[in-house]
Amino acid sequence: MLSNSHFYYKLLRKYIIIMGNMFDNITLVKYDSSNVEIRRIKVPLVYGPKDKFVTRFESDPDLLKDTGLVLPRMSFELRNFTYDPSRKQNSLLRVAKGDNASRVSSGYMGVPYDLNFELNIYAKNIDDGNQIMEQILPYFNPDYTVTITPVAELGFLKDIPIILDNVTQNIQYEGNYDSVRYVYFTLTFTLKGYFYGPISTPKIIRKSIANIFNDPSLVRGNVIRINTDVGNNGTFKIGDTIYQGDNYQTATAYAFVNEWNKDNLRLVVGGAQGNFNVNNTIRALNSNATYNIASFDTTPLKLVKITVEPDPIDAEPEDDYGYTTTIEEYPNIESDE
Repeated sequence: MLSNSHFYYKLLRKYIIIMGNMFDNITLVKYDSSNVEIRRIKVPLVYGPKDKFVTRFESDPDLLKDTGLVLPRMSFELRNFTYDPSRKQNSLLRVAKGDNASRVSSGYMGVPYDLNFELNIYAKNIDDGNQIMEQILPYFNPDYTVTITPVAELGFLKDIPIILDNVTQNIQYEGNYDSVRYVYFTLTFTLKGYFYGPISTPKIIRKSIANIFNDPSLVRGNVIRINTDVGNNGTFKIGDTIYQGDNYQTATAYAFVNEWNKDNLRLVVGGAQGNFNVNNTIRALNSNATYNIASFDTTPLKLVKITVEPDPIDAEPEDDYGYTTTIEEYPNIESDE
């Protein structure tokens, strides 16, 4: 129903690995009473829910050997993810990567989702927990950005901000407030991720053609095509001035003759000033030709054709190439396309 093409970019896995890699190299240092280092511990990090570890701690009320083996420790988990409309881009935007001289890999821009992660830090005492926390907090102000390649087939890079939303501390005491049983911190993060759809392989565009037409409402434009009435007289000369009215001094509009076809009674004028109107009379200043305006041809008139092609034409995607631009002007002729 959604798509016939199978795709799987392992994005959830990538986002989980990003979170794991951020916290998998934290070290806890133990000092003696003289503040001399006596032991250095790499804090284990596992993927799993907080409840699982808290239950394990609670199951050993005497804090014997088993608990001593698991602390300090960290765990993280993807809690949920939600669509983020504030980061939505135009649905028609695409990203593409050239595969060869005739094909590209192309896909739509990603759909933004906020992925909510929870990191839990478990320690035997408050000082151990504080030491671990101080190795994390300075990097979030309030976000830390990681750059990844989300879709290898398209090859583009994407910056993924990770925001520290909240920090809470929970201290479990052993019967009274003089003896700490264990302490854990909970940090919540929002990873600003994207999910991408299937990839298509359209052909590469080798030629771009842009045609520029004048305003279809040619009655008021500088170039006007006039259909005149049968039965009038005279011949319009190229370059002659025509005007609308009884004489040139009181003319309501005037222009210069670009083309005149007496067989079909069609007149093309340029440099028009004023408004020519149907059923009015137009006269030539020098040849004295006189005709009535029957109608106007408002078919768009092509003025310029611009063609852009790569140079050389057989350039590959990674080649050093330029562009050749050809401009053809059609100032006074009708569109042939």
